[in-house]
Amino acid sequence: MPKILTSQTHPLEIAHVRASPAQGRIGITFCPGKHDRAARTGVWARDLATDIDALVAWGARLVLTLNEPAELTALNVTNLGTEVLARGLDWRHVPIADFSTPDPAFERRWRTHGRDIRMLLRRGDDVVVHCKGGLGRAGMIAARLLVELGVDPEGAIKTVRAARKGAIETSAQLALVRRTTPVPDIESIDVERLRRVGRRLGSNPGGVYQDEQGRRFYVKFLESEAMARNEYLAAKLFQIVGAPTLTYVRANDPTQVATEFVALEKRNIAEFDADELRRTRHWLGTHAWTANWDAAGFHGDNQGVVAGEVITLDVGGALAFRAQGDPKGKAFGVSVDELDTLRFDENNRFAKHLFGAMSPAEFRESIARVTRIPDAAIRRVIAENDGDGALADKMIARKADMAKRLE
Repeated sequence: MPKILTSQTHPLEIAHVRASPAQGRIGITFCPGKHDRAARTGVWARDLATDIDALVAWGARLVLTLNEPAELTALNVTNLGTEVLARGLDWRHVPIADFSTPDPAFERRWRTHGRDIRMLLRRGDDVVVHCKGGLGRAGMIAARLLVELGVDPEGAIKTVRAARKGAIETSAQLALVRRTTPVPDIESIDVERLRRVGRRLGSNPGGVYQDEQGRRFYVKFLESEAMARNEYLAAKLFQIVGAPTLTYVRANDPTQVATEFVALEKRNIAEFDADELRRTRHWLGTHAWTANWDAAGFHGDNQGVVAGEVITLDVGGALAFRAQGDPKGKAFGVSVDELDTLRFDENNRFAKHLFGAMSPAEFRESIARVTRIPDAAIRRVIAENDGDGALADKMIARKADMAKRLE
């Protein structure tokens, strides 16, 4: 009879490494709560709540999940992210195929998530990285983080394998670590110290700026601190749902909004193929929840493709302000009328073109992406990004209004 492996018989073990004594720990483990009858080690039948208790007790501030969505379904942990968020932890889901290495979509997302994770580690916070078995993908990304934080590649490989026997399983995963280089993240930018190298691209004043290392940023000059804070908050709310955005970087001037400058493969929904349109529609619920009336763009130009990933290019028109800075006032209330107006309003023709043909299943799933986010996680994200309790109350009320569409 096969051995049954539970959270009680085999408590979650978290190996860890760190880039320096002053930095936080990078935990390495297998998928919390997993169920797997076909594993060669035995029959896994773990309890997700118990395993998340172990993550909290260990001191994790953030959990990075590398499993693909189909894997999470097969392992019976489709609610992993929701449960992690409900316990007050941050959750990032950046999938890699089993036994594989990062694809271009991962690399695009890593620009945002990798930066956030490194910033936490540099501040002394602890993170946990997991895949299915906690060896190949988790070991590879733990080693990659070490190198990005300044450890030499061979030292990173040795350190990870000493902490987690069998980690980094394939030659391709080893090669990925060996070609990784340190990443000198910056807390914020000062436009006065940068060189302007490109023109304004949107409805607000701005331009492309470059630092001495050749890094480029697009900087918008807004009329008030409130407008800039509004956009940063919107980006964080998109992120908690999982919707792709540009990588935001704080500016020293609180009236400016800066993002890493990226080359677009496509810059208008008119250029999208059927699959790209389908993936864009995944986020109708997120746009509606955040009242992003400019989801598609006045000319269909607020969605683009970067490294094969469909991405919202500007979230400045979400929450309390319109894209050009006018306050929405009472139009941004607790009723999410945007679920209909983004699909059917003749005056928002590109949004209607994009979202109007959604199937009932697509519509419901786009809403569920928002409604599964715990209230406590919404409050935490808003508080951590200079939002107030009134906004948190409103966003929770808007989420509840959306949930009525699923009844």
